[in-house]
Amino acid sequence: MFTPTEYLAKFDSDGRRAATVPVDPTLTDERKAELLADEYISITAEDWNYYVGNKGTGDNGTGYVRGKDGKPVSAPAHVATTEEKLFTLESTYKADKAQLADYYLSAAMAGDTDTQAEIKAELEELDAQYAADVKAAKEA
Repeated sequence: MFTPTEYLAKFDSDGRRAATVPVDPTLTDERKAELLADEYISITAEDWNYYVGNKGTGDNGTGYVRGKDGKPVSAPAHVATTEEKLFTLESTYKADKAQLADYYLSAAMAGDTDTQAEIKAELEELDAQYAADVKAAKEA
């Protein structure tokens, strides 16, 4: 079995690997020239292993990108988008609200009006906190 020692890879402007072609006996000189003309560059198998995740996820858990020196470096940490933040807030809010609803129903079935009142107050606090968190996420 042939194991490539060289690859032709194309990277985006952030240094992320966009495409890779192994340099193997099936790659013709003509095709190799076409790829090189299309901004593919030669990388070693060792470097390729970093870019595809075979060498871990880097310092930030986000993998590796091509650094300015042409070698793999840890990719920057992920910065959550507003949409991602809002999704997380909504998911947490819905789960917390469902749990409070279950507690309220249990208290109602037991006839425990004091606990029902406490849960209603917690729900109001949850709603207010959710609204504040959504506003903060949208303004950030």
